[in-house]
Amino acid sequence: MDNLDIQILKLLEHNGRLTHEEIGKRLNMSRPAIHQRISKLEATGVIKGYSAEIDWGKTGQGIRAFVFMNVKTTDFNDIMNRVMSIRIEGLKIEKCYRITGQWCMMLRIRASVTDQMTQLHDALLKIEGMLETFTMLILTESPQPEDT
Repeated sequence: MDNLDIQILKLLEHNGRLTHEEIGKRLNMSRPAIHQRISKLEATGVIKGYSAEIDWGKTGQGIRAFVFMNVKTTDFNDIMNRVMSIRIEGLKIEKCYRITGQWCMMLRIRASVTDQMTQLHDALLKIEGMLETFTMLILTESPQPEDT
């Protein structure tokens, strides 16, 4: 991986819908050369996929939060799988992270109403080894800065 690959990744990270032709123009390279590099980045797993940035508030899921958890376990993968299998109508667990510091794990969630978050906490505390939870609501999110 070289500096051109990094530049391609930055462009795609900011706008995954850029065409190979547009990336080539921005980096002063041919479209086939960009295609070849992106194909290699996809094949090696550096690029794992493409996604859309969505304003979930406009869909009715305007509540976003981080849920921190402390667990006592020797098998974090099992706990993470159990957490990710929790199903609550109107609530989505976007990501589950194993983290360092005061807390062992962290969720990023979105919900329609706070009652769904109560249901999530109840379900989390039923998992064997779950010791405590702590929730922080996300009030606002800054836009992604442009890379120069």
